Amino acid sequence: MQFPEHYIKRGSFGLHSGGISDKLYDVNALLTDKNYFDMIINSIPLGRFTYVGIATAGAIIAGHFRQFAMIKDKELKGKINGKYCLIDDVCITERSLRDAIKIIGFEPEHIFVVLDRRKTKNLKLESLFEE
Repeated sequence: MQFPEHYIKRGSFGLHSGGISDKLYDVNALLTDKNYFDMIINSIPLGRFTYVGIATAGAIIAGHFRQFAMIKDKELKGKINGKYCLIDDVCITERSLRDAIKIIGFEPEHIFVVLDRRKTKNLKLESLFEE
């Protein structure tokens, strides 16, 4: 599925990955739209997991679930009880996901991102949107 055009900004943007892009996919703004927020929540695998969100947008999404934690400031905030589902907003290089897994200390049962922008795909993940 393609990311909604009205949440894409055009220009020159520095990315967290260190790269430059002519597009900024504004996931934070997308999360304020109830229809898209519900679509995101309904796309995440359900189970007996702790939902772990990578700050900021991933943490907002994970906070919707009863049992959640977050990765912020390079540490785990909260506790993981058993298996977990890792959530992030956008994946370009997989670095933030790999850093989160390293902080947690073991592999997630599922990885979900709102938007997958990867050129090289090493981690198995699910996404709602792809570039």
